[in-house]
Amino acid sequence: MSLRKINFPYYQVKKGENLKTISEKFNIDSTKILLDNKISPQKIKEGIFLIIKKD
Repeated sequence: MSLRKINFPYYQVKKGENLKTISEKFNIDSTKILLDNKISPQKIKEGIFLIIKKD
């Protein structure tokens, strides 16, 4: 089994990150991240993958 690197526009949440830090890192509104991923803020945890779209 090989591990495949997932490229942009996906981002894997790192330890200690939250919605605010991720939105600041990519300079994207936090609401857009939630809507693009159809997710609530409570679901953002270390290890999950988020779609990050800059429109």
